[in-house]
Amino acid sequence: MATERQISVFDRALKIIARHYADTLLDLAFPDLPVRLVGTEENVELALPARRVDFAHRVEHEGEEYLLHIEFQLKHEAGLPRRMHLYHALLGEQFGLPVLSLVLYLQPRQGPLPQAYEVRLGGQVVNRFRYPVLRLWDHVEEIRRGRYRELAPLLTMLVGEPDEGVLEVERALILEEPDPRKRGDLLALAVAIAARYFDKGFLWRFFREEVAMMREASFIEDWIEEGIQEGFQKGVQQGLQQGLQQGLQQGLQQGLREGLLAGIELGLELKFGAEGLKLMPEIARIEDPAILRTVHEGLKVVTSPEELRGLYEHLLPASTPEESGHP
Repeated sequence: MATERQISVFDRALKIIARHYADTLLDLAFPDLPVRLVGTEENVELALPARRVDFAHRVEHEGEEYLLHIEFQLKHEAGLPRRMHLYHALLGEQFGLPVLSLVLYLQPRQGPLPQAYEVRLGGQVVNRFRYPVLRLWDHVEEIRRGRYRELAPLLTMLVGEPDEGVLEVERALILEEPDPRKRGDLLALAVAIAARYFDKGFLWRFFREEVAMMREASFIEDWIEEGIQEGFQKGVQQGLQQGLQQGLQQGLQQGLREGLLAGIELGLELKFGAEGLKLMPEIARIEDPAILRTVHEGLKVVTSPEELRGLYEHLLPASTPEESGHP
């Protein structure tokens, strides 16, 4: 079962791909038709409570304009066919355009995938709404060969058992992207997705030369915050376990501190590389979570490790003789 963290990673990946590379998705969906992108509607609120689609692309074919809606799915959900029928009708009514509705699946599945919403009376189908399905794992070789190189960050989850060779293919394809911000997005997504399958320490070593490029990623601050939240959750769990011996409040404080340290370390790595990580030994001496939160907030605005250090150095506890290197 997919966790909220996994869903968040793939949701971000597909939103970025849909925003930057709508033409690639058009080619994937209609490889034999001359369909041209003419515009994108983002975060479309539908005329129904709590219903929204992330992207709807305006496309043109033979002089006629259409609205393209691609619903991205990590894996199939039972209620999807009904939702597709609903989205199709609402988008058509809202924009006054014929709608092209498709579903793109990411997680490989052996069995067939539903391609219609049906209403039956007894055993008879009374109504049927059909939609095409794109199984992205059927296009692995085309991604590898560069036809859909913009989808390279997804290869690790599409091949079944990814190895270092898959990461090398991903990296080579991503580095062909000429736009620095898009390249940063793709590299950061590659690391985030590959973290499901590889040790994070190995990944940072593997992509060490590309870390500076990742600082161009459009979602870098969100990623740092997620790192803190993930570390915080792990830390709180450890704190709760320790709480039986240390007292619940002390355990929770320790959990918060460990979570903040994990997020700060990730932020330093992403923003400043090896130079930034040199600050970690002294930051790790800080016991007060409030000071660590100040460091974390500072990471969002500072432009150098020295500037960040200026925010907290006067709050550091005094060094012991052993730590300072002086008798």
